[in-house]
Amino acid sequence: MNNLIRKNIYDNIVQYKVNISIILSLGIALRLFHYFYNRSLWMDEIYLCSSFSHLSYTDLATKILDYEQKAPIGFLWLVKLSVNFFGYHEMGLRLVPLIAGIISLFLFIRVCRYFLQPWAQVLALSIFAFSPALIYHSVEIKQYSTECLATIVALYLMIRYKDSHSWKDNIRWGIFGAVTLWFSFSVIFVLAGIACGISLNYLIKKNWKLLFISAVPFLIWLASFILNFLLFTYKHADSGWVVYFFKVYDNFMPFPPRSVQQLKWFSRNFYDLMDYPLGMILNFKDFSNSQLIKILSIPLIPIILLLTGIYTTYKKEKTNFYVLLFPLLFMLIASGLYLYPLVERFWVFVAPVFILFIAAGFEYFQHRIKSDKLIWVIFILVIAIPLFQSGYFLIQPDKFYKHKKSFEKEALLFVDKNFRDGDVVYNYWNNAPGCSVYKNILHFKYNAIQGHDWRKKSINLKDYNENLSQDFVGFDKKKRVWLIFNTQFLTDIGDLVDEPKWYYKTNISPVDNLIAQMNKMGKPVQKIIKKDVTVYLFEIKTP
Repeated sequence: MNNLIRKNIYDNIVQYKVNISIILSLGIALRLFHYFYNRSLWMDEIYLCSSFSHLSYTDLATKILDYEQKAPIGFLWLVKLSVNFFGYHEMGLRLVPLIAGIISLFLFIRVCRYFLQPWAQVLALSIFAFSPALIYHSVEIKQYSTECLATIVALYLMIRYKDSHSWKDNIRWGIFGAVTLWFSFSVIFVLAGIACGISLNYLIKKNWKLLFISAVPFLIWLASFILNFLLFTYKHADSGWVVYFFKVYDNFMPFPPRSVQQLKWFSRNFYDLMDYPLGMILNFKDFSNSQLIKILSIPLIPIILLLTGIYTTYKKEKTNFYVLLFPLLFMLIASGLYLYPLVERFWVFVAPVFILFIAAGFEYFQHRIKSDKLIWVIFILVIAIPLFQSGYFLIQPDKFYKHKKSFEKEALLFVDKNFRDGDVVYNYWNNAPGCSVYKNILHFKYNAIQGHDWRKKSINLKDYNENLSQDFVGFDKKKRVWLIFNTQFLTDIGDLVDEPKWYYKTNISPVDNLIAQMNKMGKPVQKIIKKDVTVYLFEIKTP
């Protein structure tokens, strides 16, 4: 009998290790596939990438980034290092997020082992490995993958050091935690949550000695945060336009809510959270137009597990509950104070917390439902949609988060391939960032005439078109003109929404007006229309 028990235990351990190994392998493979697929940079990436082409390490630390971009100094220096070693191109720029995404997988399972039992660990890692958003941000040249890694590192350090009451370990904990603040803006919520959660536990127990010892790492974190702010982050503090932008799109939590409409913000954003970054909702048009699919994709089971997990964590271990809950509360408070917007990518850093709660809910039902088959059904239903979507995006990588899919590279390469001697390329003002970045990456054989943004120097459409004609002087004695413009990003960093009104709200759209002005000089003989970038080839009329 003892031998049989030992064999069952051994078999379960082997099965657990096999499952974890398979999930880790698939998670890495999915990230590597999209990395080597090497899709075009989209505008958000282009804005940040621009700085790496001409700013030194010192400049990255001391100057405002191009296009008012913001990123932690540690992240910026790592990307700059990658570019210096591997070259200024998409894969060199995206290497740091990729490495962060892969490290996150291995470190997250260690965090799961502390909070969860084996099958709940497998569930949590599956969600993390297969979530399309978490895969996407592992191959996007923005800091959100490292933000997520910083959260996991902070939780891992807590697990490693919280029960050690030696001064040496607490100083180490303080130093390691302090370092994460230089690679992540949002990890301050997690560190503050850990500090408050552990301190609250000692206060309730009136354990003054341990409260005093635990203050050591917390004070080191605070000192690191202040130093980082005074040296680097302060230059991002004046962000009035950023606040304006996210307020217009209702990305800050109403604090306090003053109407039914504002109360809807909570349910709407909670539902969106289940989709992005958790990947629990089937959200692409190929399938979501079906009414049956819409019903089946409602994340009812994940929501039940999430709420159950929050409750059971509270009942089971209050310190863990406080440590996981306080970061969410601090994040929401910061959002209510217009300090942290909450939309899509800004939820990524806290995804591990929600995944842990969902897995804790699964663990609760696993112990209370006697049917193994039903437990398996729940397990499969939870991971089915993120797994299905990630598999679908392997087959259709062009549809991987279509709202962020760009064809900037393809459009510019098309012009370069078909450019003839004597042609001229005119890049409209709203595509300036993309053309500038890809000129440094791909080294086109043409030098485009960069259009000026005449909107702020014009009082109406007629005045604008007169100013615009100054851009066309370079077309003289040319037989063919390539026109490139962006149809998705019609404003610039720092713009008020739909201002000036005469440019956006007249009877003719900005794009149609541009084409009308070009038609006065020639006729279009070729047209390439992509989702975000359009290319025209005009033959110029001879006098």
